[in-house]
Amino acid sequence: MLAALLAPAKAPAVDLSAHMSLATGALWLGLGCALAFFLIRPELWRRLWLERVDPRPAGLFRIVFGVVVLWTLLDLIPLLRFLFTDEGLWLPAMARKNYGGELRRLWDPEHGFEHWWSLIPALWAKFSLFHLRADPAFVWAVFALTCASVTAMILGVKTRLSTLLSWFLVNTFYSYSPIFYSGGDTVLRVFLFLGLLTRWGEAYSLDAWWRRKRELLAGSVVVPALRKIPAWPLRLMMLQLAIIYCATGSLKSGLTWFDGTALYYALSLDHFYRHPVQIQVATFLHMIGFLPLSTWVTKAWETLFPLALVGLALRRFEREASAGTWPKVQAWRRALSYALVAAVIGALAYVGGLTAWYYYSPGEGPVPLTREQAQALVAAGVLAFPALLVGSYLWLRARRPRQHAWVLRWLCGKRLWLGVGVIMHLVIDVAMNVGTFVQVMLAVYIPWLSGAEVDAAWRTLMSRPLAEGEGARPKHKPGWKASLLRPLDRLRHRGPREPYVVHHAADEASIRRVALLRMWDLGARLHFETDSSVPAGALVVTAPGEKTRQVGAEAGRALLPILPGFWWLYPWCLAPGLRALAGRAVLRTFDLR
Repeated sequence: MLAALLAPAKAPAVDLSAHMSLATGALWLGLGCALAFFLIRPELWRRLWLERVDPRPAGLFRIVFGVVVLWTLLDLIPLLRFLFTDEGLWLPAMARKNYGGELRRLWDPEHGFEHWWSLIPALWAKFSLFHLRADPAFVWAVFALTCASVTAMILGVKTRLSTLLSWFLVNTFYSYSPIFYSGGDTVLRVFLFLGLLTRWGEAYSLDAWWRRKRELLAGSVVVPALRKIPAWPLRLMMLQLAIIYCATGSLKSGLTWFDGTALYYALSLDHFYRHPVQIQVATFLHMIGFLPLSTWVTKAWETLFPLALVGLALRRFEREASAGTWPKVQAWRRALSYALVAAVIGALAYVGGLTAWYYYSPGEGPVPLTREQAQALVAAGVLAFPALLVGSYLWLRARRPRQHAWVLRWLCGKRLWLGVGVIMHLVIDVAMNVGTFVQVMLAVYIPWLSGAEVDAAWRTLMSRPLAEGEGARPKHKPGWKASLLRPLDRLRHRGPREPYVVHHAADEASIRRVALLRMWDLGARLHFETDSSVPAGALVVTAPGEKTRQVGAEAGRALLPILPGFWWLYPWCLAPGLRALAGRAVLRTFDLR
């Protein structure tokens, strides 16, 4: 990420021909061993890719990521004419020649495509509608259509179609010219494509709501459940994030990352800093050693981020092993699979050693080494690191159960790896002008969550902090220690808020309408009571702390704060004359039609 800011001057090309065939053969051998591993252990392949999982993380990711995509598009409005129209930086013919890929050969401005099937290889390459036409009216029309399709994707309206259209139209802008790209733009495009493969419209979408409503009104006697979705696209997203971080951490190999000055220089670049005074702040933080420590932590965290994936696998193994559901295999299959893993690591060690030999410059590192020493050190490190991890883990598991549990929960847990990432990206957003890069990176953390964690997040968001001494929250003596611990205690110790009471009649239509309402209650804030005084089909609401019942539009408006799907209507309540309209919009959603 920050490596691009600190890249050294371009070095002369390195001749790799002496070992290119050997390195290629080693990589192919490693790939073959990896495939053979899953042939020997097919049950692990099924558990890794072919499961079906809770759709709520994917649905939440669709909304948050879609908002970031829309934000990124709207951020381009001031530059739209300059970057994408024929009145700006490029004429279509110039952009097509430089960035159009096969389109420059397959399409002619006068005669169009050479054959009807020429569109297929054109789409496969770097195709953009603006390579064909880029007058301002056309560009603005495509931009409006793109924003509309992304909005439909966010709402979950014809989700598969709107996602496909969003992916194609967003790439129309990005494929026209790469001159404005940043790392965040590349991540956005990759994850939008992975979203195209994901059934992320099965939760928190209007498509899912309409399906469940139809099932309920068709006579279902239970609230229709969300349909589980294939896990493999979400697993690809997790793997993609691990690759991004590990690659960027490994590429942070310049002298400034070893001596701890990289973040100081990045925060001081006049093109990126947000506040002029932060140069003095960065100087002070560097002098006291905070920025050098942060530099080394950032590099280590990014390089070792794949340990988060290892932690997920280990926790699942331990959970299923203790429950007796982990599949048992013959000893020979287990031993052979371990040998194949060792072969993959050996191939990587060989290639890593060659890379060090070719690209290491003696005298640049913190310790002077020859090329041969650097090659041996890297190869030995690649071999020793996984062996050390496995040995330490087995020893802890057998001899230190408490420390073993701590390693699983924290050292290899999502709280550490994603938590450090959240803090790092928030600091970047506060201190550096990098567009929507931070928002893109934080959004792609959501596929790492489970359905239970998403549900817990909604309940926590709707809860209240316990008072000191209430429940499990400790009561501290007044002083500086209590002042420091109080914000943490408010986050850790929480309890349910007083519920909203929904009064309804006992007839079938009223029961079904209540069931529709229950689908939107993500924070478990509603309590339902049968009341004979309520007319059939009507809903009456009593808000916490109030004795007066709310009916009609006021009942709908009272439910707005606790139904996240309607939070977008909340500003309407602040505008004169729209309060009742917002309430009626809520009630209209639960009509039995």
